[in-house]
Amino acid sequence: MKKTILLEKLEQLRAELAASSALDEGSHEQLQSLINDIERAVDAPPSEDEGILSGEVQDLVLKFETEHPQITSALNQVASALANLGI
Repeated sequence: MKKTILLEKLEQLRAELAASSALDEGSHEQLQSLINDIERAVDAPPSEDEGILSGEVQDLVLKFETEHPQITSALNQVASALANLGI
C-alpha cells in the first residue's frame, strides 16, 4: 500500500515536470534522475544508501520552493511517502 502511494506521488511529480515550462534543462534532468533513482530503490532490496534519496528530495525542495511551488509540493509528498516506507 505504501509503495503504491509513493508511485502515485512520483507520477504526480512527473506530471508537474511535464507541465512546467519554467524549469531549465539541468533542473528538469536532475528531477527526472531523482524519480528514476527512487523507482529503482523501491524495486531493489534495502541498501545502505536509502537515506541519500530522502536527502536529495529535501535538497531539491529547498532549491525549488520559491520559484516552483507546484513542484515543491509534489516533492514534499514524495519525501513523505519515502519516509513512510522507511527510505
